[in-house]
Amino acid sequence: MSRERTEAARPIADIPPPRIPGASAADVALGPPPGGPPPRGRPRTFDSLIEVPTFRWYIASMTGNWASMQMQQVARGFLVYQLTGSFAALGAMALANAAPRLFLALYGGVVADRMSRRYIIQAGQLFNAALTAVVAALLFAGVLRFEHLVVSAILQGVSNSFTQPARQAMIPEIVGIERLTNAVALNASGMNTMRLLAPALAGGMLAVTHAAWVYVLMTVLYVIAFFTMTRVPAVSGAERDAAAGRRGRRSAGRGGIRDIAEALSYLRGQPVLMMLLAVHLAIVVFSMPYQRLLPGFVDEVLSTNPDEAAWRFGLLLALTGVGALGGSLLVASMPNRHRGALLLGSSLVLGVSLLAFSASSEFWLSAGIVIALGVGQAGRQSLSNVLIQTHVSDEFRGRISSIMMMEMGLTSFGTFAIGLLAAAIGVQYALGGAAVALVLVAIAVYALVPTYRRLD
Repeated sequence: MSRERTEAARPIADIPPPRIPGASAADVALGPPPGGPPPRGRPRTFDSLIEVPTFRWYIASMTGNWASMQMQQVARGFLVYQLTGSFAALGAMALANAAPRLFLALYGGVVADRMSRRYIIQAGQLFNAALTAVVAALLFAGVLRFEHLVVSAILQGVSNSFTQPARQAMIPEIVGIERLTNAVALNASGMNTMRLLAPALAGGMLAVTHAAWVYVLMTVLYVIAFFTMTRVPAVSGAERDAAAGRRGRRSAGRGGIRDIAEALSYLRGQPVLMMLLAVHLAIVVFSMPYQRLLPGFVDEVLSTNPDEAAWRFGLLLALTGVGALGGSLLVASMPNRHRGALLLGSSLVLGVSLLAFSASSEFWLSAGIVIALGVGQAGRQSLSNVLIQTHVSDEFRGRISSIMMMEMGLTSFGTFAIGLLAAAIGVQYALGGAAVALVLVAIAVYALVPTYRRLD
């Protein structure tokens, strides 16, 4: 076994838990008993939630985050299309949100490896609450413009550049590698539950009340998430290094450039990790545009007026969440075997479903298709994260997570290009082309890269 793999993350149960005012020892218990596999004799679907108390607090806090994010996807997309009537504007909004990741994500990974990941997440929650409160105020005043939404998206992208690497790196820190597949899938299940509930709520609110109230609710949810996260102990980078036997190897005063160069050097020596990141990029480039262009697709292809488009858009996102919730719970129940092949199979399901969706102009047929689409999306998302986190040393976990974020930022250039293509030839043809490309990528990797399909 390689040195890197033996240094992989221990649960932070191995680190003496810090004191939290008013919390009992049980409240700050971090992770399962060291080295112990999940108990046998019962379904493993909810194992991490049952066995790891701190993971329950983490999921509770993330629920507020996810609800706000899903509501914002509905509200922001709806407002952008109503203000501009342009698919290119929807693509530009995705680009504005993602562009900061290209410049800041690697540094966000450095910060996630140096500092308490809990504090990083909480700072982002407060910052996002302030942003949504400002947008709500502009809506109440009746002065909101497209440019305001662009600025909000850019600033939120800056925040996400720091919080997303911390969130991804924190899960194996809490539960350990043995429970990682289960925990990541449960994390996705929580997100998909909010994908089921929050868009329907946001769509209904947009249909019957002022859009500002959607942003008020988002602000409240971010604040609740902030206070819930206080129940997760804050563990510094120095404490993580000490627990992993890396005492003295990290200099707190050295520059971020050196940390980034160290991570890139590590990555060059990890061919499996490089392969996982390359395939992840290829898959998300063609699967992400659907989510960003959906508001315009619903308005142009599946609806006859703005009010109908609002609730239909919310319902489609909710039904996607139904499929994604089922898919993520299925992944949570799986043993740690054949995960590479399962990821490619999920991507194939996603591509075929997206192709069928792009060809449909009947709302209720499309509503059925997006359930299958959600299943494929959940499998792809959960298993990509699990495989990458499994094959990275904990010392570099935040920085490698930030490279995944940079890839997501790069995909927004593809979303922008497909948005322009949709404006030129029609959104159905544009999304159909992306779906065909996704199917071809999944088949090609399965056929030509046996190492990938054999990954456990």
